[in-house]
Amino acid sequence: MYVRRPIVLFGDSLTQFAFGEADVKVGWASLLCSAYQRRVDVLNRGFSGYNTRHALDLVPKLFTRESYDDVMPVFSTVFLGANDACLPGERQHVPKEEYAENLTQIIRSIRESSKTKGDEDFPIIVITPPPVDSETWRRELGLYEYFDRTNEIAREYGQAAKEVAKDTNCHCLDTWQLLNGSSLETYRQHLSDGLHLSESGNRLLFEGLMALIEAEFPHLAPSKFVDGEYAKDGLQMEEALWSDLC
Repeated sequence: MYVRRPIVLFGDSLTQFAFGEADVKVGWASLLCSAYQRRVDVLNRGFSGYNTRHALDLVPKLFTRESYDDVMPVFSTVFLGANDACLPGERQHVPKEEYAENLTQIIRSIRESSKTKGDEDFPIIVITPPPVDSETWRRELGLYEYFDRTNEIAREYGQAAKEVAKDTNCHCLDTWQLLNGSSLETYRQHLSDGLHLSESGNRLLFEGLMALIEAEFPHLAPSKFVDGEYAKDGLQMEEALWSDLC
């Protein structure tokens, strides 16, 4: 079976669960699959619980030309930091400075390991860690004496991710802004358990991602169906439409 060009989603549980889970039926990756149907393959490479230390070791295994049958990705998302932002002393914690260094190296490694001489870089979109509802997440974990993460620290790691994106010439999707991270009353409805995205949070992330693609990479957005036919710009559907064959 031949392989279409992929969109590669790389990250932690916020990516692993992006096709949906038990209590969240619609994820941002499933919405992306629907938007790009018959055009690309959406590959989910999310690893629940991973921080950037873990993720850095995975890049050479995941991002190679051989991995995708010699086809280059359309674009890739890198969505890491929610676990790095655990408080010091927690097993998943990575200091903010190291997080930024790891994220920088992940981006560089993705670019280098998945191309050969003459290839152009494919876009890498950095997604920042979302805001955290610490109280709800603490109850989810059964922690009653302390918090393992805070919203303010999540914001700081998100800012670090934005700076890395700028320094590495990547575009960035700011989930803090998307989910209105300064308003607990607002953003807590977009989280299923205080940390992971609810259906509304997944939809907001998807909409933000599509808006970024349409604004910055219109040639990579799915072609739109307008006035009874598909527009000529954007990614086209594979093969002839049935109406052209009958």
